[in-house]
Amino acid sequence: MNRFVSTVGLSLLGVALITATVAVSSEPLDGEQLVQDRCTQCHDLVRVERRFGQDHAWWERTVDRMVGRRAGLLNDEERTAVLDFLANR
Repeated sequence: MNRFVSTVGLSLLGVALITATVAVSSEPLDGEQLVQDRCTQCHDLVRVERRFGQDHAWWERTVDRMVGRRAGLLNDEERTAVLDFLANR
């Protein structure tokens, strides 16, 4: 009986953790905040802001170049959020 209760309890805990993870990861990423957090690891925001108004293709080349210089800077989802923010400024 105790083994059954433990198994059920662990299963429910697992479901709760998965549900919480899905709920957190479904929130849209804040591209502006990512730019402030990640881009400023190497340079200040003035450098980024001077380029506001560039098109999506320009930002894509630039962001990909930066990601290539610093492994792990952005994952795919973060990259998309950053590009959306930058290209729409």
